[in-house]
Amino acid sequence: MKKDLDAKLSRGAVRTLEAFSGAMMELLQTKPLASISINELCERSSYPRATFYNYFDDRDDLLNYCWIALSGRMRIDDLESTEPARRVDVALDMMADVLEGNAAMLEGVLDHNPVGGPMFASLRAYITRRSRELMRSCVDAERHSLPVELVADHYANVLMLVLEWSYLRGHGLTRSELHGYAHALLDGVE
Repeated sequence: MKKDLDAKLSRGAVRTLEAFSGAMMELLQTKPLASISINELCERSSYPRATFYNYFDDRDDLLNYCWIALSGRMRIDDLESTEPARRVDVALDMMADVLEGNAAMLEGVLDHNPVGGPMFASLRAYITRRSRELMRSCVDAERHSLPVELVADHYANVLMLVLEWSYLRGHGLTRSELHGYAHALLDGVE
């Protein structure tokens, strides 16, 4: 992405980002990602192609921004202040909150984009990347003899697996079941 999201954005930049991400999410609820063109995104958002390319490298770059916008700013530092035994549950709940908070939109998007397709791959990659960021910040290094990065990646993969099973593949687990599944899968890491 060509804009630094950590820097303070002007109101105009925020409006532009919202217009493009809104256009992408609206279109994804009506057609597959592969059928969405830059021209269509620009027409829907009421901005010229030049503006699109001032913000994004391509359509996939915009899609990655959409996932960031949907998830908001999950506070990783909240995990650092959480007792180590509860960090996995809190991280899992943070990710589940994002998916549940956008359930209707995600359902529409998944109706028009197959589970094995590029849109799903992008969403899965975002959730996995975000899970890794969350887990790297909260793995209790003293509990494990393995490298922290390896343990964090394992935890992140388990979170992704459980979230995907429940929210993206339609198994509808309760929060208690989410926590139980994650802990059952992580028991072998001790």
